[in-house]
Amino acid sequence: MKVSLPAAEAGRSLGAPSPKLPASKARAAAPEEGSVSTPDRLFKIVFVGNSSVGKTSFLSRFCDGSFSPGSAATVGIDYRVRTVSVDGSRVALQLWDTAGQERYRCITRQFFRKADGVVVMYDLTARQSFVAVRPWLSSVETVNRIWTQPSGSYVPRSRPPEEAVGDRIPVLLLGNKVDNEKEREVPRGLGEQLAKKHNLIFYECSAYSGHNTQESVLHLARILKEQEDTVRDDTIQIDRPAKKKACCG
Repeated sequence: MKVSLPAAEAGRSLGAPSPKLPASKARAAAPEEGSVSTPDRLFKIVFVGNSSVGKTSFLSRFCDGSFSPGSAATVGIDYRVRTVSVDGSRVALQLWDTAGQERYRCITRQFFRKADGVVVMYDLTARQSFVAVRPWLSSVETVNRIWTQPSGSYVPRSRPPEEAVGDRIPVLLLGNKVDNEKEREVPRGLGEQLAKKHNLIFYECSAYSGHNTQESVLHLARILKEQEDTVRDDTIQIDRPAKKKACCG
């Protein structure tokens, strides 16, 4: 599905490095192919980043297993859906591809409000796209709380009540185009430092070769599922009636 602007506006279309999933978990978080049954979970993930960092190509690689060079710039908002298996649960990922141009930023920010997760992407061969990561993170923070992940747990960052319109929003920082190492302008260490400072999930990837395209998104999907499981468990505990104390004579 594509959400486009009026014709007048239309144009061409952040911790340390995240640990690799153990083999057992990688199998449990594997892509699920050829099934049409209803998924157990549905998560909305919004991709943001400057124009030309490779968001659309990344989604093509993740959803179709292919790379299309020379993809036209996204106009407004587009999305793809892919269902994966995470720990035995069928999880549908609604992946929103947003335009990176400045004139579309106000539209992009609106999609943070109901996002379950956010992916902020930069091009490691273009330093300016990495510099722009901080403003993108600020845009997320002004709409939602970003929950951090010290030691695997999520803690809400302090936000004014009127801005706390969303809860527990994990953020994945992706440095794309690692296949083009000769033209690298952003050292891996800078991405790691930024991720550590803001407690983000961090990967470097390549939409061209497919490196870490599956692993990074499945890592985020796992966190979203575990987060939802925790909320459900807490709700059950709250709803469970307290035991009455025995009366003594």
